[in-house]
Amino acid sequence: MSNHPALARDITPSVALEIDVQTALALSRATTRAVTQISPTAHRAMMDALGLEAATQQAQGGPVADLVAALLKGHLDQLR
Repeated sequence: MSNHPALARDITPSVALEIDVQTALALSRATTRAVTQISPTAHRAMMDALGLEAATQQAQGGPVADLVAALLKGHLDQLR
C-alpha cells in the first residue's frame, strides 16, 4: 500500500473486497468438503445443489454468470 493518503483511500475498498471474496470462497470450500463427508446422501445433495446452481447461472447468461457456472462445474468434477 502507498503511504500517500489519497491512494490509500482508493485502494482500501479493493483490498477489503478481495479479502471478503477470498474468505467467502474459503468458507464455501470448507463447508462443501464437510457436507460431502457427512454421508453419501449429504454428498449427493451437495452435488445436486451445486449442479442446480451451475445450471441456474448458465441460464442467466452473460460473462460473469458463464464464468461462475464453469467454476462450479469444475468444483463438481473435483468432488466426484
